[in-house]
Amino acid sequence: MSVDLEATLRTPITLAVLIDRTRNVLADLLGGVEVPDLAVLTDRRRGRVLGQAGLSAAVIGEPIEPDQDGLSGSVFYDIDIPATGDGVRLMVIDFIGEASIDDDRHAVFSPSRTPVGITVATGLALATAQLGDGEFVDDEIRMLTPPVRDPDEVISRTRLEGPADDFVGQCTKYLRQFPGSTELA
Repeated sequence: MSVDLEATLRTPITLAVLIDRTRNVLADLLGGVEVPDLAVLTDRRRGRVLGQAGLSAAVIGEPIEPDQDGLSGSVFYDIDIPATGDGVRLMVIDFIGEASIDDDRHAVFSPSRTPVGITVATGLALATAQLGDGEFVDDEIRMLTPPVRDPDEVISRTRLEGPADDFVGQCTKYLRQFPGSTELA
């Protein structure tokens, strides 16, 4: 079973703004706990970490050229949490103009199957939906039933009260509130 989380993007955003908002969303979700740094990598074979200038220049949500076969264009980034060794793969897909179910750009977050990876992917998807005037898509974990696509409502309904643990402990506690989430990580 996959644990991907998604956000639709109707407005382009820079990775710098996304990472900043994600850290704020995670602090809010996890009861104010200190959130470790997130590193964005490109050119994964060489593992090039984007600095502030690179993050400010990298934009997601803009049109992406289709590939040579005419399929939806896509771009990839890896978001690592160096303090814990966890990570999330970001794939942005441009479905606009393609005969698909919807006509949006999607940011798909594929986390490592750990409480930290899944929680950080949740924060990234919620922050992307907020900034990109989009929707939060949780078709695989199903945190809330019925599904809620408004990122602000998801945050208000799932946030933890006050920090009682460190970042890793709060991520574990965050996931435990959802039925069936214990077998995900």
